[in-house]
Amino acid sequence: MTATRLAKGSTLFAVAAGWIVAGWFLWQTTVPGDLHLSGLDPYRYWSDALLHRSARYDGLLRWDWVAATLAGIAALVVLVRLGPRLAAAWELGRVGTGVMVGAVATLVVWAVSLPFGLVALWWGRRYGLEKQSYVEWLLSQWPALLGQVVGLTIVLTVLMLLAGRFPRWWWLYAGVIFTCVAVVLSLVLPYFLTIGTRKPHHTKLAAQLRALERKEGIGGTPIRIETVSDRTTEVNSEAVGIGPSSRVVLWDTILDGRFTPGEIRVIAAHEFGHVARRHIWKGLGWYALIEIPGFFVLAWLTARRGGMARPEVVPFALLVIVVFHLAVTPFTNAVSRRYEGEADWRSLQATHDPASARKLFRAFARYDLVQPNPPGWSYVWIDDHPTLAQRVAMANAWAARRAGRNLARRRGAMAVPRQGRKEAQ
Repeated sequence: MTATRLAKGSTLFAVAAGWIVAGWFLWQTTVPGDLHLSGLDPYRYWSDALLHRSARYDGLLRWDWVAATLAGIAALVVLVRLGPRLAAAWELGRVGTGVMVGAVATLVVWAVSLPFGLVALWWGRRYGLEKQSYVEWLLSQWPALLGQVVGLTIVLTVLMLLAGRFPRWWWLYAGVIFTCVAVVLSLVLPYFLTIGTRKPHHTKLAAQLRALERKEGIGGTPIRIETVSDRTTEVNSEAVGIGPSSRVVLWDTILDGRFTPGEIRVIAAHEFGHVARRHIWKGLGWYALIEIPGFFVLAWLTARRGGMARPEVVPFALLVIVVFHLAVTPFTNAVSRRYEGEADWRSLQATHDPASARKLFRAFARYDLVQPNPPGWSYVWIDDHPTLAQRVAMANAWAARRAGRNLARRRGAMAVPRQGRKEAQ
């Protein structure tokens, strides 16, 4: 018995040590560790009126997110109590019944979240950021709902089959399988997601973006322009894909005249930084480090209700998944903010234009009504980017470091002639 315990303890220690080592390597970035990005006074860069307006706009959306999250959890709690009745309503076999219970749960949670989405749309329309009508918005929700149902059907089928075949170790197989699926989706989906986008026009700015791309060492990465101006006035961009599917997507609202070429170069260089530093690959690494333990937690908790293989346990399993991801959100947000900060730093290194970076981050508050310095609880639970105040502070820090280096070079250059004159005397 003692030998068995020692073996288990050694195994757990080895696994924990491996997790920590892998996490340490994934955590590393090229951002200097001695940067001080807190304490910036937002009133120096944004007007009182804009700070008030952005706080009011963002504030309602934050609490709308909180209410939607709590409503979804409450709906799942009710479904957990109804699990046995839902499972008894179908005679489709163990897996088929579990899939149907999961589909019902998905529809209920979707229906519960719908009013909160409408509130967010109403609020965005009131502030002039959203252009979609309520009917258009409702119609646009159906593809997403269909995707959720299909995706959950596949996930539940795999989990229940594994749980029935490998009662003790299904969680490990599931973690490995879904990590592989995540890698494949990251490789394949960008080809489909960018259908309907266009290449940038052949302009001087496009040539400058290509030059930045080559400077980052990722020449040949496609740049795509996505048309969203018929739905919103907000601006956004993203890096998607891995390996041959890596590409940068810019919303066409970035090119509508509100931003200078310098600001657009900063945006593009930020996304090139994501590609150059392989942040999506690193995100997949974090996915494995978080999801495999998450499946273990799911297996451990569902075992106390009969196991994941039982269809009536499906609502409880979905509740565990939602709560687990909510619990790890502060950590995953911290990882995301770290990589976004590195992309900002790489952008500054590539463009050498902190003035445009500051102007861009100030503009985000004006055009997207992003609150420059949000409440702490929102920063922890919701925000996956550094605050605008932190991003301006980084631009200031980069500029100060560059000025310091230039001053040191000038002093060094002046010291040589003085030394030469002294020796001549």
